[in-house]
Amino acid sequence: GKFPSGGPPRWAEWNGIFRDTVRCFIKGDAGKKGDFATRICGSSDLFKHNGRKPYHSINFITAHDGFTLKDLVSYNGKHNTCNGENSGDDHNNSWNCGHEGETGDGGIKHLRSRQIRNFMVALFMSAGTPMILYGDE
Repeated sequence: GKFPSGGPPRWAEWNGIFRDTVRCFIKGDAGKKGDFATRICGSSDLFKHNGRKPYHSINFITAHDGFTLKDLVSYNGKHNTCNGENSGDDHNNSWNCGHEGETGDGGIKHLRSRQIRNFMVALFMSAGTPMILYGDE
């Protein structure tokens, strides 16, 4: 939107739809090609109004309050019952690549590594402002 003093839009905002769409597309969910194309081309359906540009979209895959990129390719669901925190939903759109959690299987480790690279390529090739969670690099 606009800063209270008026003028052209200066504030960017996190694009959660980008996050969800890219996660679903890269894990292979059906019917996501068109949505993925819209997101990587700047999410104009969300940001074009009021003269906003693609750089007003802060594109991200992971953030401080959820799965890390490694978690995203290692777990199908949350595993935080030990800390007593059963809050929130479990809609991470994650895929464990064939094994839940840590594994010694070289094929699964290779696939997870490739999926992480796929996420990073999608993030950096997308129109918008990329945001990376510390440690995901």
